[in-house]
Amino acid sequence: MIVQSICGNDTEIPVITLDPDLEQLLLKSMQQSQQSGGQEDIGLVLEPNMVEKLQRSLQDSVQRQEMLGKPAILLVSGPLRPVLAKFASYGVERLHVLSYQEIPDNKQITIVASVGQ
Repeated sequence: MIVQSICGNDTEIPVITLDPDLEQLLLKSMQQSQQSGGQEDIGLVLEPNMVEKLQRSLQDSVQRQEMLGKPAILLVSGPLRPVLAKFASYGVERLHVLSYQEIPDNKQITIVASVGQ
């Protein structure tokens, strides 16, 4: 239902992914935040420059997708989905954040951008 509301009945879903190294860094940061009992707003402890770079890269990817008339979907691992959805809501408008598990088996993904390379 979620994917259909974003993409309609298209069988191919254009997605933005995170560079694997960046995704691992974000997972480690989230785990460290949880272990330290941190009550950060979004559950990540990141350097300000990294936050700005990530936000800027995501905004650029969203704009490219919008220019093509396609939805902007960031596809991430399950544990990162809630954290990155909250992160996106603070500064990257019109970005849908989904986990790999939320993509139906009858849909095919096409990676149109990778953030963090």
